[in-house]
Order: sequence, then structure tokens, then C-alpha cells
Amino acid sequence: MRTPALAAASLLFLAACQQSSNTSVTRVSANGVDTLYSRTTVVDGVARFECIASRSGQCHYLVLDPRCSVDAACAQPPLQQFAVAVGQTRAMPGLPAGFKQCASDIHKERCHRD
Repeated sequence: MRTPALAAASLLFLAACQQSSNTSVTRVSANGVDTLYSRTTVVDGVARFECIASRSGQCHYLVLDPRCSVDAACAQPPLQQFAVAVGQTRAMPGLPAGFKQCASDIHKERCHRD
């Protein structure tokens, strides 16, 4: 009786250990007040873009190809551009591993792209 339970617990533990994740936080404040607070988490290939605070009421995202940089022009077009309201999260499966992203509090993104 203990063997099946031990095997099941081992499988659950192994599954939890194999879960891959990555978290990126963007936080900008002025005079102690958050003007932008965003968290992006990728777990097993599903990216979740969470807008925690934004002075405009929305967090604006620019998602780039892994070969691009948020600091320079890139021949590849953006993969996605979208906004998420404060307090909301947008899940996006299927983005390529290593994608780059930039978050801003205004529609005209503040990434240094030309």
C-alpha cells in the first residue's frame, strides 16, 4: 500500500521540479508613488503579463523576437503590442523562448527602439 503512494508522491515532486519559470519586474516610481509596476512571469511556455500599477491606468507592452534588443532597432517586427488594465493579467502561450519585452505606462513605449 505504501509503494503506490510513494510512487505517486515521487511523480508529483518530479513534475514540480521540472517546471521552468522566469520572472521579470519593471517598477518605476516618482516621489514614492509607483508610476509603473509590472510583473511578467513565464511558466512552462505561458507568459503572464500582470499590470500592478500604472499612472495611466494601463501597462503597455512591447514583445520582441529573442534576436532583438529593447535598446536598439531590430529588423524583426514586434511579436505583440498590447495593453493590460491595472489589476489585470494577460496570459499568452506560444511566445518563443527568450523573447524580450518592455513595459511602459503610456502607449508610446519607452523602449529605445528606432
